[in-house]
Amino acid sequence: MTEANTTVAEWVLPGHPDKLCDALADRIVGEVMRADPYGQCGIEAACAFDHVFVTGLIGFDRGTLPDIEQRLVDWVRETYRSAGYGGRWDPLPETLRIDTRALRIEQRGSEWQELRHLSDDQCICVGYAQDTPQTDYLPGAVWTARRIAQALHARQQAAPQGAIGPDGKVIVRGEERDDGSFRPISVSVSLHHAEDADWLELRRHAQSALRDALDGRGTGPLPDLAVNAAGMFLCGGPTGDNGTTGKKLVMDAYGPGVPIGGGAWSGKDFHKPDRVGGMLARRLALQCVQAGVGRHVRVQLEYRPNSALPESVGVWADSLPVPLPPAVRPIPTRDAARSMIAELAGAGFLPLTSGQLARWGHFGHAGSWWERGSRRPGHDAPTAVCATEA
Repeated sequence: MTEANTTVAEWVLPGHPDKLCDALADRIVGEVMRADPYGQCGIEAACAFDHVFVTGLIGFDRGTLPDIEQRLVDWVRETYRSAGYGGRWDPLPETLRIDTRALRIEQRGSEWQELRHLSDDQCICVGYAQDTPQTDYLPGAVWTARRIAQALHARQQAAPQGAIGPDGKVIVRGEERDDGSFRPISVSVSLHHAEDADWLELRRHAQSALRDALDGRGTGPLPDLAVNAAGMFLCGGPTGDNGTTGKKLVMDAYGPGVPIGGGAWSGKDFHKPDRVGGMLARRLALQCVQAGVGRHVRVQLEYRPNSALPESVGVWADSLPVPLPPAVRPIPTRDAARSMIAELAGAGFLPLTSGQLARWGHFGHAGSWWERGSRRPGHDAPTAVCATEA
């Protein structure tokens, strides 16, 4: 029987077919929004073997990116390369068969900008934060699983043509302690590998990544570690499984312990209410935690079509419904979108176009607009972005 304070979470590596599709969809979003900040994107991607399918809608000022059809092909290949494919790892980026026949690209003029502050859909957005700054206010199992996956990917990239491939999965089980710390109990790692891989090498690779990920945050021996418990993992990535955008919703959010709103983020522009609403809900939850409302806070935002603000706001602190503090208020989606665009544009849209957000999650990255909550009472006042629009 699982104890009440025991949690579990997973993460996948960039070579996983679902994450390939998420990163590709966000690459397209980033490039379109770099060209036209008001551009509309509703992109889906799917992959299997050496086939890649890109579907959906792009509506923007085509004059800002007239050769987008050719660039799409380049973006697909670059996404595969950055995940680790090429050389001994199939599918080879240069031989991919890329199908965009179900992708609609439309011209949008300046009149479109006047409507983008209104919700073009209805959705429910959930944000969560807990009073654990040591895990970036995220559940400890989610935070730890991601760190291990990042360490595994870094080691694979250090020897990209070695015996370890781009695909893989991590599952972490551990205890959330009363003092806010997280103690991993057991870790399961599945590593894509070459036929000539040495099993001791695989285990050393996983153990080294585990030490890199824990990085002094734990004492004593490593948690129990299982490596490739199902046996050989020779057929990885799109060669071994199909992938589509949005299949890792729970991992992309806060893990299995927190409800999700239901919408996928990757592939959607920042004016889409489900994407910008998800980021805003996270920010509101952070502000509530940092204002002392509770140790575990969940925020739920309801958006209706043609609205600029949520139709309703629900807040739960330590599982009990509470009112939203007066100093913490949702802002219009237009203002939130502008903040997100300005921040990412200042970084050359690198978090989007590099796949960082899609592969490693939107939350827990210091400095992101939606990660900067208010300070505790007695410190600096909340930033202006907390206030209701005049």
